[in-house]
Amino acid sequence: MKKIISLALLTLFASTASIAQEDRKIEQAIKHRKAAFTLMATYWSRILQTVDGSRPYDPNAVIVDAKKVEYLSQLPWEGFVAGSERGDTKAKDDIWLEEDQFKKMAKDLETKTVNLVKVAELKDQKKLKVAFEQARDSCNACHKEFRKK
Repeated sequence: MKKIISLALLTLFASTASIAQEDRKIEQAIKHRKAAFTLMATYWSRILQTVDGSRPYDPNAVIVDAKKVEYLSQLPWEGFVAGSERGDTKAKDDIWLEEDQFKKMAKDLETKTVNLVKVAELKDQKKLKVAFEQARDSCNACHKEFRKK
């Protein structure tokens, strides 16, 4: 009887530890994607300030900011793991229900940020504004569809 109780307790502790470990992975995934989005927003804002005229146009600074946005646009997606729809997140469950659409929109953002860098390197402020708006619209479309208010 002692062996059965010991085995049952051992199984209970092992499963509890496994659940706790899985919860930590999910929590880390959510933190990862939030951090990537927060950093991306920082550099989006800097480019927006340049585009709207509230920050002086420095073509070299815009190129650096655009390259950071391009890099950061690739990072959040690995944070959308199974189970991470629960927890402290603004992600809608639809991300996991409409995964193909979500991935398509993520890829569109990545493509638009690549274009943003190319246009920034032209050092043409008018073209920069158009490329920025296209990239921002891509970002906003995904937020509209897959982010809780």
